[in-house]
Amino acid sequence: MTGSSVPDEGSGDRIAGDDETADDTTANDEITDDELAGDGNDDRPRVVISDTKLTSLATEREVFGEEVTLIQRPLRSAEAVIESDPDAIVVDASTPMTAEVIEGCPSLRAVVRAGVGVDNIDLTAAEAHGVAVSNVPDYGMDEVSAHAIGMCASLVRGIPTAAADTAAGGWDWQVSAPLHRPAELTFGVVGCGRIGRETVRKATPQFGRVVVHDPYVPEAEIRALDAEPVDFDHLLRESGVISVHTPLTPETRGMFDGDTFDVMRERDGAGTVLVNTARGEVVDADALIAALDDGTVRSAGLDVLPAEPPADDRLVGRDDVVVTPHIAWYSEESKREVRRKAAEEARRYLRGDDGTYRVDPQTYGTVPGSAE
Repeated sequence: MTGSSVPDEGSGDRIAGDDETADDTTANDEITDDELAGDGNDDRPRVVISDTKLTSLATEREVFGEEVTLIQRPLRSAEAVIESDPDAIVVDASTPMTAEVIEGCPSLRAVVRAGVGVDNIDLTAAEAHGVAVSNVPDYGMDEVSAHAIGMCASLVRGIPTAAADTAAGGWDWQVSAPLHRPAELTFGVVGCGRIGRETVRKATPQFGRVVVHDPYVPEAEIRALDAEPVDFDHLLRESGVISVHTPLTPETRGMFDGDTFDVMRERDGAGTVLVNTARGEVVDADALIAALDDGTVRSAGLDVLPAEPPADDRLVGRDDVVVTPHIAWYSEESKREVRRKAAEEARRYLRGDDGTYRVDPQTYGTVPGSAE
């Protein structure tokens, strides 16, 4: 079936991944002449920070000192990135680092994703032009896994429905019925990378059984988490709750499609709770809506969507869907962590050192070795 095997996060981690990264408000792409020119005689490397999570460059100035010229501007078009002429660039999920951009930036030495997913970066083009690509895969793991578990627990208990009914003047203890005891439910995790593993650890005390699908993680490692390794179809048929923690790769794009939901329809019992904090395009929106309409999916919690912000309210406007604006990654602590680690990675490359988090285009989406 489509997407039955996966490289993990996040979300993301390989199939593991989650990205957990912020997405973005629309920003002006124009860069002023002063920003581009500096003092006209500055031969220091140019580091462009294209990330809407920043409100200042205090952390970046602390990391780089006087070694570089820093430019802060969220860039949303290929032309704007090329015009910025970076030696290194730190990007968020909406900065387009296409082949056109990479070819058009002759000074570019490094692209650092201030987050986990690198689906906005053409890894093949970067490799061909000798441009190093890194992400920050080890930040926000606690935040994203807590967000996923929070969504799962809230939907299992019917809290959004009950809260909305009460806010509208109701007082009906059965408005969310039928509810089932979490200890009687199987909790499925798709993608067992850094964030997936944290989600498993948080789910184990709450749910009766935890199953994991990730063909890139040895079964012994999954069992060491007190979880059961299973194939994808088995997870779909058995799980009352499913939490998605995969990066967006060609293998995982549309992983939850019509065929996937058809397998889910074979499950005995009430509809499944589906939560996605990884990448929006891992779940086909049309297929999910059909599954919600026929009850295959009882309710969905989505921190990520195929388009952000959404162009319509097909999912956002539904009573059986909870949507948060790509905030699973966020805490004040994680924001500071990802900024510092991204800046330090860019500094390594500009100094001629090896990157700590370099992404290998040949293996991205898989797990290199054992536990991360």
